Amino acid sequence: MNGLNNRLFNTLNTMVDLFLLNLLWVITSLPLITFFPATAAMFGVVRKRILQKETEGIWKGFFKVFKENFKQSFILSIFWGILALFLFFDYRLIHPGVSVVQLIFYIILIIGIMLFSAISIYLFPIMVHFELSWKNIIRNAFFFSLMNPVLTILLLIIVGAGTSLFYFYPVTIFIIGSFSAYAVYYLCQIWFNQLLNMKGTN
Repeated sequence: MNGLNNRLFNTLNTMVDLFLLNLLWVITSLPLITFFPATAAMFGVVRKRILQKETEGIWKGFFKVFKENFKQSFILSIFWGILALFLFFDYRLIHPGVSVVQLIFYIILIIGIMLFSAISIYLFPIMVHFELSWKNIIRNAFFFSLMNPVLTILLLIIVGAGTSLFYFYPVTIFIIGSFSAYAVYYLCQIWFNQLLNMKGTN
């Protein structure tokens, strides 16, 4: 009975912490230009919670990771934002059309958007888990997205479901971010451990 009560208490405590974490993420993301640093901070806190390395509270832990990753994540946000705008305007301009050339360009664009989305999923888990430059973060995110397509698709489904939920029910912005981050990082951590084990056996 005590074990059940402890598990229930830990579950409720985690849900409350994730709600508070999500609230911090929303507030610090409001300027928009701080979206990447805020998201990196959220993933950093989630990582510590999953690895049971959390020594500070949610508030202190969040802003500690926010400061540590601010410069790197801000530079990455500029590069990634430019690339996202380029793909967006291309999508608005390029249509399947009737010619073979138009169709080929459209297919290439769709593949590019799918690859961009897949790489984006891994950016923050890699950023908070490994000590890498922003260029190497992108490079590793690219390789990870191709190395485990099943995981990549699953992560895209999780983020896509969260985005859809927010689109239809905007009030979910106050819970969906941290819960999605928790699910994404939890699965990525399993993948990171498998890679480490594979490297150790070689």
